Amino acid sequence: MPDLSPALSGSRLKTPSLKDVDGAFQGSFAGTARDIAVHCPRPWYRRRDYYLEGWSDPVIRRAAVVECVATACSIYISSQFGMTLMNTGVTQIAAYVGIFNAVFLTLFIYSTATATGGHLNPMITFTTVLCGLTPLPRGVVLITAQIIGSILAGGVLFGCWGRDRALSHMGGGNFFDTTQVSPGQALLTETASSFTILYLAIGTGLDPRQQVLYGRQLGPLLVGLSLGLVSCATTGVAPGYTGAGMNPGRAIAIAIAGWNWRNHWVWWAGPALASILIALMYSFAPPCFADRVKHRTMGETGLQEAVEVVENGGPRKASV
Repeated sequence: MPDLSPALSGSRLKTPSLKDVDGAFQGSFAGTARDIAVHCPRPWYRRRDYYLEGWSDPVIRRAAVVECVATACSIYISSQFGMTLMNTGVTQIAAYVGIFNAVFLTLFIYSTATATGGHLNPMITFTTVLCGLTPLPRGVVLITAQIIGSILAGGVLFGCWGRDRALSHMGGGNFFDTTQVSPGQALLTETASSFTILYLAIGTGLDPRQQVLYGRQLGPLLVGLSLGLVSCATTGVAPGYTGAGMNPGRAIAIAIAGWNWRNHWVWWAGPALASILIALMYSFAPPCFADRVKHRTMGETGLQEAVEVVENGGPRKASV
């Protein structure tokens, strides 16, 4: 039988490498794409390349197109589900919301992570920028794409529902009755809930060092379960309150669909505050901080070291 090895090794069956994955960066949910994680001795805010490199990178622009479409699709589906719950009159809303969010977010992250990183939420991208996981150029481009996708989703939802239904249902979510919940209470709930989901997202899916402990493919599933847990816990805590949104992009889409901008700032201020708080905590006490101490000690002796996370899960030292 003839040997087919030379033919099978041709360019048509080229094995994808790290450089072929657009979503391969330290703040990506595509854990398998992060084959090598290099920890620089200098913090991210002192690195010039973190601010300047990538503005003209076609890979980032290509990823932005996919992120825009994926964000629009995810918001469209989640908002339609919210409208369905309001029209069917189910009593166990929290349970339905929790299960739906856990499944839907997991699937969207798995389908998008290798192309864009799978954030699908301006809060996630903003947090990873502040934590030094997503370079500023990529972060700005992704957030812009997410907002554009949110606006598109809002327009589509308005067209699907019609003016009367959209206004009567207040866009299907992201609202609260000020006679039951004050803006201050809603802001505190939004901040605390956003902080919780960000803590879980970083600890289980975003910190490149955590993939050694939990496995690279489990990140999206664990993040989806985290959103399901937090959204279930905050849905229905007060009459006329839909619970924590934890997604400024979805808030824009809902506001456009229902043309309700009352107290809209709450859905942005809460995630922004949570992002800053989680970034401060991540800077001083990240989920895995043993190598931070090691790098500090190495820096004092004038040495620089990079840690490569290899496939077998063990750290390998390499001088740079």
